[in-house]
Amino acid sequence: MSAQRQRLLRLRVREFRNLHELDFEPGERFNVLSGDNGQGKSNLLEAIDYVGTLRSFRGAQTAELVGEHAAGAELLASVGGDVLPHEHRIRLSREGRREVAVDGKRPRSRAQYALSLPVVIFHPGDLELTTGSPEPRRAFLDRLLERLDETYATTLAAYTRALASRNRLLKAEQPNRKAITSYDELLASAGSVLGQARAALVTELGPRVADAFAEITGDGPPMSLRYEPRVAPSMQAMREALEQAIDKDLARGFTADGPHADELVFRLQETKARRYASQGQHRALVLALKVAELQELERRSGRTPMFLLDDVSSELDRQRNRSFFALLSRQGGQVFLTTTQPELILVEEARVDFRVRAGVVTRA
Repeated sequence: MSAQRQRLLRLRVREFRNLHELDFEPGERFNVLSGDNGQGKSNLLEAIDYVGTLRSFRGAQTAELVGEHAAGAELLASVGGDVLPHEHRIRLSREGRREVAVDGKRPRSRAQYALSLPVVIFHPGDLELTTGSPEPRRAFLDRLLERLDETYATTLAAYTRALASRNRLLKAEQPNRKAITSYDELLASAGSVLGQARAALVTELGPRVADAFAEITGDGPPMSLRYEPRVAPSMQAMREALEQAIDKDLARGFTADGPHADELVFRLQETKARRYASQGQHRALVLALKVAELQELERRSGRTPMFLLDDVSSELDRQRNRSFFALLSRQGGQVFLTTTQPELILVEEARVDFRVRAGVVTRA
């Protein structure tokens, strides 16, 4: 069964960052938002993404999203297309409170909400996914899994709390071994669930990333995506690793083994991309990963996600830009792109151009 195409029909914004009073009606397919830096293009993408994910891709806290001198902010999104019309309303307060409603009702869970309006975003900071430390790569897997599985977030939170408590005891002046090892069973139980879920997700994503990377780069080298756990993701293996490492953990003052130390590795012809990929290859790899994320969300939700691309035209050369947009054209779904140079967006199909200036959006 093909995925349902849903799209943002209208977005009304009040006091979200510098978007004071905005009534935005995007086109069905490609929406190009152009303007100088600092005018609010990325703020508009952030607002659309927030409606879908309830999270700022910039890592901002709720209060930081409220416009200067305003008591609160509001996002009201009308969604339609192949799906029944829905209205998403989000209210944010300067004190950090948030109210969320879909058709006037509070969603049952965050995971259910995320799958009701799937969104994928790329922004320049995402280049850390291939160039940076393992932490952002683990965070990418965790955020995606939280959107796909209601229980994953609960398991991750339990593991994180137990790990923090164990590490705090390891740093004590007079460590209590019994108290420290009392957390091992929970870490082994929750950690095995996390590791197995991540590994299964990477198995799904790997071929899609490879296919998208090949299409974007044309003649690029073959690539692969691998999940490399520090300890095999089974309760027995993790339990034994924690028991055997207790003396080293005491000396280090932290727990070394577990999914918090696992790695997601991009390889080009069996060579680690983090060290040896060119700048252009890194950009193509991240975009390919985002395409794979979109495809996985589509498979699991039955709906084609909206795709938000912040300043993507500066990330690829002209030929790779052309190949990337050809891929997006076949993918379907609604796309939003920001740029300072709209002529670099090499797409003509069902394209609507908008100009953003001082938080005001007008049809170009």
